[in-house]
Amino acid sequence: AEQKKMLSDGAAAVASVDSSANNKVVSTVWNGYDCVFSNDDYLKKLQNGDIHHGQNAKAEVSTDNPRMSFRRRGSRRSLDDFGWLRQLDLRSDVPSIEEIRDWSFDTLQFEEDILVEVFISMLEFYDLLKEFNLDRETLKRYVFAVMHKHRKDCYYQRTDIEGEVSVIGTTANATEEDCKSSDNGHHVFCEYHNWYHAVSCAQACFLFLTLGGADQFLESKDIFCIIVGALIHDLDHPGTNNDFEVKRNTALAQKYHNDSVLERHSISEGLNLCARNPELDWLKSFDNVEDRKYVENYITEAILATDPARHATIVKEALAFVEEGPKAYDSVTSESLSESVELTQFDRANLKHRLFIGRLFLHSADISNPLHASFDVARDWAVRVTTEFSRQASKEKELSLEVTSYMDGLDSEYNIAKVQISFFAFMVQPLFDVVGKLFPNLSHLNDWGEANCDGYRQ
Repeated sequence: AEQKKMLSDGAAAVASVDSSANNKVVSTVWNGYDCVFSNDDYLKKLQNGDIHHGQNAKAEVSTDNPRMSFRRRGSRRSLDDFGWLRQLDLRSDVPSIEEIRDWSFDTLQFEEDILVEVFISMLEFYDLLKEFNLDRETLKRYVFAVMHKHRKDCYYQRTDIEGEVSVIGTTANATEEDCKSSDNGHHVFCEYHNWYHAVSCAQACFLFLTLGGADQFLESKDIFCIIVGALIHDLDHPGTNNDFEVKRNTALAQKYHNDSVLERHSISEGLNLCARNPELDWLKSFDNVEDRKYVENYITEAILATDPARHATIVKEALAFVEEGPKAYDSVTSESLSESVELTQFDRANLKHRLFIGRLFLHSADISNPLHASFDVARDWAVRVTTEFSRQASKEKELSLEVTSYMDGLDSEYNIAKVQISFFAFMVQPLFDVVGKLFPNLSHLNDWGEANCDGYRQ
């Protein structure tokens, strides 16, 4: 039912049907990608004209798989993907915890609802539902709500995929009529800052905790907060950055005083899902006031660390821990760090150390796509994020705003590859160098990053 609603409410699609074909599949273009929707009701609605789309689609023949499914084919209309988006038949099976707990795991291979179970499986690995008396169905409803909250249907309204765009803002800025309006036809979703990115970050944190060995320094509440925080860290993300909000002086920018605007909005949206709807309220399981406050504060601090403006601070704190040990970190200042000395282990009894791990891991997971074990996966994410960059640069030009330089001109393989190599060299590699020193089991990740850069160079 949720998937049918998505089709009628949010699919930026164009489609037509050959009524003479004996098939149950309609091929469409959704968010710039070719997709296949397989569903009797949808087909009938489309034939009857109950679902209004654009033009220039084609029907395909398929006789099996009666459930809704999507097949990504890696084709774009507005920007050439250079073959970087993969052709994928999305999996509808729930992967085992062994598969999830592997560096080769790829969220983009799965139908979106399967990732709800993937997320819950990571919590169940640590037996957290039982430990905190969390109702599985309540948590599952919450995760589904988070999934649908990532679907952006009120940010850019456009007459067609490549047509004029009317900037509205996040759903927090849009009016009820904005969200309901279909006057402008299709709605655009985020290619990168979406549900798949959310689960990808949660799974990366899960790997840092398990395979990286960091869980030994954390309490169960910390582990729970890290995985949940990663899931909601970009909730209701508009596909543009904080600077874009600030330059436009949006309602959100004013509300949060130009400080970590989108991160604070995501925190608010994620926690308010519990406050607004008892059916989604997993926080009620933390009936002790102090425990509830702890969880809310930990998630808040960890998500704020994903603001790119805090990158230098995170790296400096990590270096302080590496070079001078826990005591130096506890009193870290803006003064320069001294010579490297032997590393002392984290103190599990020290809340500041545990919170530091959470902040470090959410920020690291958020920019970890260039380190994926598969170059094809890393390259897929690269074209997604640069597509969002290009859209922001275009909007900045349309609105006569200062154009973000690194987001402009991403119209060739060369330029996109160049941005990815620079991003790895100046942000990802220095961060994961220190991550690898703090957690030696993670020291190999930069090697994969280097290998992926070699792929871009080729």
